[in-house]
Amino acid sequence: MKRIFNYFLAAVMLITLCPAAVHADTNLLANAGFEEELRTDGEWHFPSPGGWYGEDGSSITAEQHYEGASSLMINDGTTGQRVSLEAGKTYMLSAFLKADASTDKPLMTFSDGANEWPGSSHVAQTALNVTFGWQKFTLELECTSSKDYVITFQNWDSGINVYVDSVTLCEYDAPYDGGGVVNGDFAGGTDGWTLDGGQAEVSDNIITVSNARLYQTVTNLENGVYNLSAYAKTDKISGVSYLYGKTAGHTMASTSVPMTDTIQKVVVPNIIVEDGTCDIGLYTQGGAEVSLTNVSLSTAEDTRVPFLKGGEISKLTYVEDKDGKFYYADGTEGDALQIMAENGFNLARIRLLDNPGKGRGDGTYYLPEGYMTEEDCLNLAKRAKDKGMQIMFSIAYSDYWVDADKQMVPHAWQEEIDALGLSGEELVSYLEKKVYDYTFDILKKLEAQNTIPEYVSIGNEVQVGILFNKRDDNNGLYNNSAYLARLLEAGAKAVKDASPDSKVVLHSDNGGNLYRRGTFIDALRKMDRSLFDVIGVSYYPYWSSKTASPNNTPLSIDDVVNDFTKVINEFDKDVIIMETGYNWAELRGDNYEGQLQDSGYYQDIYGESRDGQRAFLTELYSKMKQVLGGRCIGDLYWDPVMIYDGGKYVIGWAIKEDGDWTDANVVSNSTIFDFDGKEVAGQQAMKYNTNSSDNIIITGTVRCGDDILENADVILTVNGTEYKTSTDKFGQYIASVPYPESGTFSISSNLSDETFEKDAPYDGIIVDGVDINTRGYIRDVSMTEENGIVRCSVDYEAEDGTLLFISAFDENALLSGCSVNTADAEFNSESTGQVKVYLWDENMVPLCDAMTAIIK
Repeated sequence: MKRIFNYFLAAVMLITLCPAAVHADTNLLANAGFEEELRTDGEWHFPSPGGWYGEDGSSITAEQHYEGASSLMINDGTTGQRVSLEAGKTYMLSAFLKADASTDKPLMTFSDGANEWPGSSHVAQTALNVTFGWQKFTLELECTSSKDYVITFQNWDSGINVYVDSVTLCEYDAPYDGGGVVNGDFAGGTDGWTLDGGQAEVSDNIITVSNARLYQTVTNLENGVYNLSAYAKTDKISGVSYLYGKTAGHTMASTSVPMTDTIQKVVVPNIIVEDGTCDIGLYTQGGAEVSLTNVSLSTAEDTRVPFLKGGEISKLTYVEDKDGKFYYADGTEGDALQIMAENGFNLARIRLLDNPGKGRGDGTYYLPEGYMTEEDCLNLAKRAKDKGMQIMFSIAYSDYWVDADKQMVPHAWQEEIDALGLSGEELVSYLEKKVYDYTFDILKKLEAQNTIPEYVSIGNEVQVGILFNKRDDNNGLYNNSAYLARLLEAGAKAVKDASPDSKVVLHSDNGGNLYRRGTFIDALRKMDRSLFDVIGVSYYPYWSSKTASPNNTPLSIDDVVNDFTKVINEFDKDVIIMETGYNWAELRGDNYEGQLQDSGYYQDIYGESRDGQRAFLTELYSKMKQVLGGRCIGDLYWDPVMIYDGGKYVIGWAIKEDGDWTDANVVSNSTIFDFDGKEVAGQQAMKYNTNSSDNIIITGTVRCGDDILENADVILTVNGTEYKTSTDKFGQYIASVPYPESGTFSISSNLSDETFEKDAPYDGIIVDGVDINTRGYIRDVSMTEENGIVRCSVDYEAEDGTLLFISAFDENALLSGCSVNTADAEFNSESTGQVKVYLWDENMVPLCDAMTAIIK
């Protein structure tokens, strides 16, 4: 299988060299003193190594030189040379520069050699303050993966000549610093490390491990937050391989090792240390061999932001209503949210539409009525919160899908606009108010049901505008950055006013080449930056080659990383991937091509398979964790739950206006459940990328006799503190509770007198199997009054042999009537003020709390 890997450089800093540390006899650059002429046929591609390409404004001159007889002169141009670097090595770039006058415009840059236009995709760059005399400038670079880079010198000041001479690029023997890790470079073999099971072999300071746990405890650390880093690779994506850090009182933090041909950097961020010690290690099972070296710990900022792995669940109710079913890998049916949560899915994206339905689409298609509406989205928010997830609430401001081609104004709004005859400034002012009021209203409704979203995105893929209707038949708002900025600000202000703890996200397509979307970037520049917190992008390997890059060049994860770095440097905002997708099968369930017709850059690397999807997500998560000090907060998958319906064609991306037939489900081969609804291997990428947290998840099933207890309120008492949760329709629940300092749990519930003693797991984030057996449960009591009769109905579950008492009491709290072992009872309204319902065992011992209903 062909492998073309495209990686990036990190840990870039301007420093003063220690000359003895550099291999000065091995300069990796050709024509380092500019004694030969420049190549001029590069056309900005810098296509091959072995010399400098001069692109506009660059020439060789004998008028100035530091050594030899000539130097490079740049005036409003760029000169670059392609070079190959190896992962795990540190390189030192140095050069002497002077200018005709003092200037801070020159740049010394390392660019991505795999990009079609390397000069526009820098991965490491520093500005140089150049003066009249020759000065030496240096740049140390830690190479995290093996690939081609292009070194460039740039000067965009057309009024000043800048001269460059005596350029060197050498390997730099930076001393290994493990940050307290003993023998992290394995120079001493396996000294300081413990191996449990399996095999390990050390060669050339690299240890290769299979089917084992390799670990050590690092001591004498200052309390705080740490990043664990290492250089690693694995030869298989199947099985389990991850780097981890584990501390007392917190869940394990882990990062899965990507499958690569060459060793690359892997980081486990935000490990919380509170007692001066940290277990670190590598775990691998399932036959894969992992190579590892240069393991180190370093302090990090105390951000405590978990890396978010999730996806959009907006279509879940629709899929379930069309008889879609979801299963664990072993074939057990379950709630899709429960299955994903148990695999580490911790961020649910919910997309709100105004009023979808026939006649309210784009004229050709519409979306089914009753789904992704306010009611549906509020319900999904409750379900997501019940499963311990954070929420990304996306407000589409439409009745239909919105993207670069269409942003249809909600039908009801458009009727008002037409009636008022609005256009231009009047239209924008009208929409500003509508966006503010609409956003404020839904956030208050989310607050009222205790589902305040952690993140709110204003629109979806708004790169060329919002609320403009169709690109080719728009209302004047298309591709207008000033209007876009105003409408985004209106939504953002509403979020800040209604839900100040929610972070505002602004979302464009073109992940990996965001600056191609000039309207979006210009709008961000025009906005009040205090109003938004996160910049999000869509990144699909397939679509990136169609829309995001010049000449249809596929973009890699590294292009996204590099692009994010540029965005963060300009706007000082966190970033997130709002949408990504990857095929686990080449064809849909009905044997047609899906929306993603191939895997773009990764087609010949991972292919379209279950392991390929997992490998892609594993690499994606690993590299997103390394974005500029952890400024990438996560990734959202699209669409994880819109599964194949078995050929019934009742689940589809939209409904045809002409004939009302459901069009194909174009994502059935890129979900994270297969054609039978079983979880696929891609979910394992989420499971083995975990966060260090002082909370842990408890999960289990509640049963009453042989039956599951669905939609029941559960109160868990964990180490003396109560936590409320509820079961889903499969009787399963999730509760997030503090990680116990003692390392053990004592767990009981309101539904049973049984107590569970559980140890907190060393690996993972879940305490599972806390299954509760109850003999009875009162779910609800309803009462109606008519013609002097009070009718009471009880919804309950109970084993045989239990006693149900429905007791009526008058206004003086005296018993006025009683019914036994029937769910429906009638009482005289004149002597009935309230009803209490009891469920007892055969010995008259209560099985659950009594429930009271009062006549109003």
